[in-house]
Amino acid sequence: MFTHDYFVAWFESVLDELDALNKANVVFALDNAKYHRGKPAGTPTGAMKKSSMLEACEAYGLPVDPTSSKVVIWEKLKNYLDLNVKPQIETMAAERGHLVAWTPPYHSDLQPIELVWSYIKGKVGRQYTADTKFEDVRRRLDEAFENLSSSTIFNCITHTEKKIADISKHINDLDLADHSVSDGDEAYQSDMSSDNDFDIS
Repeated sequence: MFTHDYFVAWFESVLDELDALNKANVVFALDNAKYHRGKPAGTPTGAMKKSSMLEACEAYGLPVDPTSSKVVIWEKLKNYLDLNVKPQIETMAAERGHLVAWTPPYHSDLQPIELVWSYIKGKVGRQYTADTKFEDVRRRLDEAFENLSSSTIFNCITHTEKKIADISKHINDLDLADHSVSDGDEAYQSDMSSDNDFDIS
């Protein structure tokens, strides 16, 4: 099973490989899978005893009523941790001069690897019959990866780049519209104040 610890070990090996290749300033685009966003070892968790949570709140300087329920204390502590304690791999990447960028939920199309994986699953899935055995699936999966062309990978990357460019343009258009509205509000306010300068009595 793919766990946070397994992912951290794999990510460490990727960082080592990037060091060996003298690659710097790499941006890792990741989704919000739980195993990606795990906090460093020793970070408080909701499974802790109430007394341990109270100690953690004190260590972080969080004022909390010790008579509050464990649920209330954990909510306050969790909110603090979410805002102030970075996921372990984000810290690992930063220590080596890299960046982790988190894609928004439900946007797997912003990650080329997800598009490649979807392509592979489609190739394997279309070969499924009622007689398919696990060994057949494994063999077909290996074949699909072996036959994966560089042009397919390139197309997945290009699709993602276009999608990001479209989103960026949309955000810029919204920003321009906001500025136009606020400029219009200022002009309206200016007109109103100049109208008030006239004495019509």
